[in-house]
Amino acid sequence: MTDSTSSPIDTSELIVLASEPLVAETPLERQDEPLTPTERFFIRNHFGIPRIDREAWRLALTGTVARPRTITFADLLRLPARTLDAVVECAGNGRSFFPPPTEGNQFGYGAVSTASWTGVPLREVLGPDPFTPGTCEVLFIGADRGFEANVGAEIAFERSLPVDVALHPDTLLVYAMNGAPLPAAHGAPVRLLVPGWYGVASVKWLVEIRGLTTTFDGYFQKDRYIIPTPEGGIEPLRERLVRSLIIHPVDRAVLPDGEIEIRGLAWAGNQGVSVVEVSVDGGESWQQAELDSAASPYAWRRWRLAWRPSRPGKYILKSRATDATGRTQPEVAPWNYLGYANNGIQSVTVEVRG
Repeated sequence: MTDSTSSPIDTSELIVLASEPLVAETPLERQDEPLTPTERFFIRNHFGIPRIDREAWRLALTGTVARPRTITFADLLRLPARTLDAVVECAGNGRSFFPPPTEGNQFGYGAVSTASWTGVPLREVLGPDPFTPGTCEVLFIGADRGFEANVGAEIAFERSLPVDVALHPDTLLVYAMNGAPLPAAHGAPVRLLVPGWYGVASVKWLVEIRGLTTTFDGYFQKDRYIIPTPEGGIEPLRERLVRSLIIHPVDRAVLPDGEIEIRGLAWAGNQGVSVVEVSVDGGESWQQAELDSAASPYAWRRWRLAWRPSRPGKYILKSRATDATGRTQPEVAPWNYLGYANNGIQSVTVEVRG
């Protein structure tokens, strides 16, 4: 059913950080579009890429699912579908900017992309009264698996969700991306999409959904993709933090004197972005940028600000976003040893020449 030795994935439009498993980010200066073209969509894998034939694919519904059964790709296509524009962001996006350095892939700002996703809400697949009493979480298991040195054994990629999130109408079993069949590198034939959450929740190459009566404590749930809590504990990463990036001009650009358009992208978790502000003096003062509308609460919003420098010289540009609940990007995000959720404000240094 699976084969991870098929033809290689085209990464010519990406910055490759690792080849096995494949990890690649999108060049920041090539992100300036409402939707990321599929060939430029970042890739974060933990094991080899399974190649699964759609006709052979099966999804097992097990555990405390009220009607345990197996569904096929044809079964999925018979159900009502939805299309959502949504950001997927790796929890390690921006990790390389954490001081001091942390372990993990040293992503710049390109481990984030937006696509138009088509699939079936999980609640439509499971039907009414989907779980037996006592169910507290839903586990999602991918076909990708391999030896994990920190565990000392071969494991599959697995991640769980609270029941209410799993049954949210926007939690989808996705089979199409940007209007075309889902590619192998992005989870074909079917992946999970959990809009508003960090990408780790959106399990790729989905082959099993299992209802649980106890909280899941697998490796990717309790040892990785975790974040410190204010009380001093740890918890699994969930909703994305609010963030903005400057796409143009690029860092270290030399610009001619005159009016310059500063533009970029902003996104948040489930609430969406309400305001983006821009500073041209390293954060001493801020101006509100013009925001484009978003196709959905989960998509990024493009923004722009017309700027005419007062004189030639060097400038430090910054942007910060605020979401609909009033949460604003911090100047510096709290450090954590795994380098997750770095939504600290980006600095772009430019030189204006007369």
